[in-house]
Amino acid sequence: MSAVSNTKYNLIAIALHWVMAICFFIMLGAGFAMSNLEFDPSLKFQIYQWHKSGGVLLLLAFFFRIVWRLFKPPPPLPNGLPALDVKAAKLGHYGLYALMIAMPLTGWLMVSASVYGLPTIVFDLFEWPHIPGIAGNEAIENIANRAHFILGILFSLMIAAHIGAVIKHHLKDKINLMPRMIPWRKAYKNLKEKD
Repeated sequence: MSAVSNTKYNLIAIALHWVMAICFFIMLGAGFAMSNLEFDPSLKFQIYQWHKSGGVLLLLAFFFRIVWRLFKPPPPLPNGLPALDVKAAKLGHYGLYALMIAMPLTGWLMVSASVYGLPTIVFDLFEWPHIPGIAGNEAIENIANRAHFILGILFSLMIAAHIGAVIKHHLKDKINLMPRMIPWRKAYKNLKEKD
């Protein structure tokens, strides 16, 4: 029988977690598609614009998430977790946060340094500025492009490790962490009854 962690994150933290997670999955998928699949040029341009818009949205959401976390610290981890797992969880979360900021920043750097100089129109609503002083700098663009690609692979691996850790805790340690990130009481109740 699994122990259920009943110390929940607050609703804003839960919403930010899931919305950003879904957005990052879409962004990673779009990035892979843009790099490896052939599209009609007009469609490809539109996908790039949506990808850049998503990057801006995630950059803003990240800063809001950090501010929110400062005012509303996360709940403590369950007592039953091994000490090594607690350290790994903290390092993993720091790694995820570092990648959450590094991915959109390297994308912004790449777009700002692009020799094409195309504007970023965020969801057709407003123009996001380029980082000043690097327009048309091909060397910076190439470095940022490479970093963005490598960080995308690292981020994918970190997300997989994050999900794997939750599954491992549930199956091996018999500690169900999912209710901490499920906003509905009914879902929590159902999980608790199943364990």
